[in-house]
Amino acid sequence: MGSGTEKVTKLHLQAFGLSDYTVKQLVKGLVAASTNSRLKEYLASDIKVSVEKRLANPKVQAENKVKLQRVLTWLKGESNVIPVDFLKGLTPEKKIEVLYARIQELETQEQTLTEETERLLAQARRMVASK
Repeated sequence: MGSGTEKVTKLHLQAFGLSDYTVKQLVKGLVAASTNSRLKEYLASDIKVSVEKRLANPKVQAENKVKLQRVLTWLKGESNVIPVDFLKGLTPEKKIEVLYARIQELETQEQTLTEETERLLAQARRMVASK
């Protein structure tokens, strides 16, 4: 799976616009790999096989086939994004310089996010403690 998706819930499938019936048909006979927050998680590879079988069914309506194809594209990690190497024409030294600057920029963003997270957690703790 190229997308980094290893487990899929029924909610993931419903987010693609699949009906409850279609989702039930896809997970029918599958064993949940785990449970997370009371949601059964199925292996993406199992869901992929199930979607492919459903797509092969001639009785599936065209609208549902489009939705199933989108799910399959997502599960395969394919998308309309084309990877481009923007550093391709640079010398190794320049690549290092650009990447180092990007790392510093990301570290600054990380620090800001960490501070914001700590502030929100402190606020949440105060709210819980006041109840």
